[in-house]
Amino acid sequence: MPRADMDFVLSLQLRLPPLDEQRRIVDILSRAEGIVRLRREAQKKAAAIIPALFADMFGDPATNPKGWPVVPLGDALRAADYGSSTKASETGAGVPLIRMSNVTYAGDLDLSDLKYVELEPVDVERFRLQKGDILFNRTNSKELVGKTGIWNVDLDAVAASYFIRLRAREDAARPFYVWAFMNSRHMKRVLFDTARGAIGQSNINSKELKAFRIPLPPIDVQAHFEDRCHSVFGIVGQQTEARKKAEATFQSLLARAFSCGSNSAEMALEEAAVA
Repeated sequence: MPRADMDFVLSLQLRLPPLDEQRRIVDILSRAEGIVRLRREAQKKAAAIIPALFADMFGDPATNPKGWPVVPLGDALRAADYGSSTKASETGAGVPLIRMSNVTYAGDLDLSDLKYVELEPVDVERFRLQKGDILFNRTNSKELVGKTGIWNVDLDAVAASYFIRLRAREDAARPFYVWAFMNSRHMKRVLFDTARGAIGQSNINSKELKAFRIPLPPIDVQAHFEDRCHSVFGIVGQQTEARKKAEATFQSLLARAFSCGSNSAEMALEEAAVA
């Protein structure tokens, strides 16, 4: 703070325990931070399983080494619909509106910040998300346009107009296969090269999306991949919850260490280790 009143800052009262207790507090917080770091690493490794599994089962889509038949993406879809353009409500009333910030670049859902929209029942039904729906972010910055998520949660929600909601043809493609294909390195490059737009915003429309070429392995092979994806999602979910608990415990430790002393903090660390 360039205009900080240093006389005021230096006059602030600081609880200063003996050096031995300070060392214990530092040790406790270091161990707690280590737990958080390990949880984050475990979550990251779990999330990397699906791209590796996709590459192992199907090969690089750019070269299609296994010789799968290649078709326009539109041939593998039974629907490609735009989401709702109704503005989210500031009151929190209505149904959750899934916005582009709710899908990460890696294709994961982030529902930590939800906004809501009030719609007529017919429009709720029109834009409602079903399990297996693929969310294609058609408008964003050039680096982020085309990020693609898959709706795999038990939550009644609708898609915003920034998305094209894709539904796969059951006889041609499994949703998780299409989702993983759209998040492959090959497609990330294709999407970046395809995106058009003005300053700050790029766009890929429904016609362009349907024209992308996708290899289609046998449906039973895709189904096996999808089953394995469900198992991995379960692991990722567990790791995510463990990371959140570890981070919350670390923040609690900070508060305890500087208010109640290291004995209370050490008890909290033991609780975190058990969790």
